Amino acid sequence: MANEPTHSVSIRDYALTAFLALEALILFVASPLSAMGVRFPLIAGGLLFGLLLLAIVLISRSTGARILASVAVALAIGGALFRIYHPSLVTVWLGHFAVVAALLAISVVIAQAVFAPGRITHHRLEGAVILYLNIALIFTSIFRLILELNPGAFARIPVQATEVAADSVMLYFSFTTLTSTGFGEILPLDPFARSMANLESVLGQLYLVVLLGRLVGMYVDSSRK
Repeated sequence: MANEPTHSVSIRDYALTAFLALEALILFVASPLSAMGVRFPLIAGGLLFGLLLLAIVLISRSTGARILASVAVALAIGGALFRIYHPSLVTVWLGHFAVVAALLAISVVIAQAVFAPGRITHHRLEGAVILYLNIALIFTSIFRLILELNPGAFARIPVQATEVAADSVMLYFSFTTLTSTGFGEILPLDPFARSMANLESVLGQLYLVVLLGRLVGMYVDSSRK
């Protein structure tokens, strides 16, 4: 692996960097603006998700994985649209399940690119960061589903919070749990919510120490040779 030429960077590696940039844009720019009431044109959202799909196609190492991830993302987008335009308990549940399925499928594709044989590049490290962010996104959808089932599952969340506001709050809670920041503004009261919060916290720490730490070490070793 270390004997491969340093210039052997594939288009998949660059696609990982592009995917991370798009995901960061959605999480840290578009999401808070949406929670503040800023509405994005449908064409802008479609373009953004189109770019994500293109990145998935470029990253994937097999046709089957490309199809699986693309279908999952399409279902997630469809579920989100149904939640917005035909809100009901069923569409909300299906929407969250579709998002979780899409994120899992995308994570499988990303993981195949990150942990594939070959030299560890900084692009692959960025892919590993995508996987870390996806953990937070997956648990965000899980927490949102719990909140739909039990509006009192979390303390200090207004019961009448809008869909967008609840999504933003749960995203914030998920990231503070994943990183073990735990500011304490939001507290899980439901036993299942507490269990999921514990699981996310454990996964977050194990991922940083075991997987990401190992990848960084391999990257440093390969850079010295």
